[in-house]
Amino acid sequence: MIGGHNENPGARATQPGQGNRYANAAGNPIISQSKGRAKHASLYQIHPEGGEPFTIKAKGREAWALDRLTEAGPRGCTPIEQPAPRWAAYVHRLRMLGVPIETLHEPHDGAYAGTHARYVLRARVVKGGDI
Repeated sequence: MIGGHNENPGARATQPGQGNRYANAAGNPIISQSKGRAKHASLYQIHPEGGEPFTIKAKGREAWALDRLTEAGPRGCTPIEQPAPRWAAYVHRLRMLGVPIETLHEPHDGAYAGTHARYVLRARVVKGGDI
């Protein structure tokens, strides 16, 4: 801190008398951005194949991904079938919670031939209530 002000220029911009840090096109009013909906965590009972059941809390995109995987069943799903910006990250976070998810690599043709991931849930999942 220098002179009582935070060194972050973005922090100074919101202080009284320091101006507005949000751009405004000529003649257009500044419209506030929505902060989004509150994300309520849900409980999920995970029953791994050949393992002991356990419970996790998931919210946001991780809950969304777990719901998609549960609905897909043993066929699994791909980011092509269920578009989302960061499937690998959602799967990684769910795995960190102990959820068994297998990644299968499938070839695909087209202008950008290569492989894509198919994520398969290797557990029975029962969704509980909100927390």
